[in-house]
Amino acid sequence: EAFSKNLKLGVHEDSTNRAKLAKLLRYHSTKSGDSMTSLDDYVSRMDDKQPGIYYITGESKRSVETSPFLEKLKKEGYEVLY
Repeated sequence: EAFSKNLKLGVHEDSTNRAKLAKLLRYHSTKSGDSMTSLDDYVSRMDDKQPGIYYITGESKRSVETSPFLEKLKKEGYEVLY
């Protein structure tokens, strides 16, 4: 978490190391609880019927966790990154 801003910036600005840096990124999700998950782990948990990667952004973790936009996706059993 201490380097998260630098990693995110590096993914955008360092095209040579973008793929390596992207593997280090971690996200909160609707199924990860208080821990964070990698994109690879998220994809490995995706249901075969899930059509894509779902994510939501917002002002705070709390605001996206309680967003009404998540209700339908949660009902479908889809995991959403934030």
